[in-house]
Amino acid sequence: MKIAICDDNKEDCKKLKEDLITVWNEKEIDEYYNGQSLIYRIEDGENYDVIFLDIFLEETDGIKLGRRIQQIYRGGGKPELVFVSNSREFGPEAFELNALYYFVKPYEKEMLREIKKRLQNKQVSKVEIYDSKSRQKQEIPYQKITYIESVHNYLHIHLTTGMTVKVRGSLQTFAENLDERFLRINRGIIVNMEAVEKMNLDSCEIEGLVFMLSRRQRAEKRRKYNDYIFKYYMDKR
Repeated sequence: MKIAICDDNKEDCKKLKEDLITVWNEKEIDEYYNGQSLIYRIEDGENYDVIFLDIFLEETDGIKLGRRIQQIYRGGGKPELVFVSNSREFGPEAFELNALYYFVKPYEKEMLREIKKRLQNKQVSKVEIYDSKSRQKQEIPYQKITYIESVHNYLHIHLTTGMTVKVRGSLQTFAENLDERFLRINRGIIVNMEAVEKMNLDSCEIEGLVFMLSRRQRAEKRRKYNDYIFKYYMDKR
């Protein structure tokens, strides 16, 4: 696993790195003391699985930096973001970026174990499908799915990598194999709520695409989304 830490407090940065080496048993950890150097490295082609971002940085803040990172990875393969702060103030903003976790300094090592557990749970949750194109069975991790659309008698499963897997089947049957992070917003679309970038009154947005909510159930769909946000955020506190 490739990990990056961005914190302008060098002592905090080094301590977190040491704790991750101890608790996660990971050694590929890069340190950055300002956001721009991290951005340069990512734009140069470096890929990270997890990025720890301090909220309060001298030249910017971690939330803005997180948005910039996700813009760079818009084509897929986004890293998991973990925000670190001295305050709980920015928790809602962190959730809007689908952050894996948000924790407050000073932290206990047990917190890092919880983050690793959450990461592992996301990685092992998956659905098995039969790819109509390759004619082979595939296992797709839930976190790799952004949305699923029904097209005639087929389902188009859109992935964070930008690829689309085509399978034969009904949206209703497929939905039965998914977990609570997925929401059917209308007759033909299921979205991964963790991939939703913005929820509007009558639509939601994922990677620049706009999907309309069911006209008769808009309030209900927004409520389910908000309930998921609340539960997801409270689980991280």
